[in-house]
Amino acid sequence: MRKGMPLKEHLDELNFVLMELHDIDVKIKDEDLKMVMLVSLPPSYDNFVSSLSVGKDFITLEEVKSNLYSIELWLK
Repeated sequence: MRKGMPLKEHLDELNFVLMELHDIDVKIKDEDLKMVMLVSLPPSYDNFVSSLSVGKDFITLEEVKSNLYSIELWLK
């Protein structure tokens, strides 16, 4: 994610790449997608990424997306 890029635009780009991969029959597990999402965030999200794993054994892809949108609103 480029600095200053809106989160929605970043997620749209990720979804576009996923659709292209799907079109050529490449399957990506949700667990891998969550990791790609989290590592693609800029350093300003480091605390957020760390806090997602505190006290949880598992977090869903939807929780990651939801929390990302919440933190983006908070950062504004």
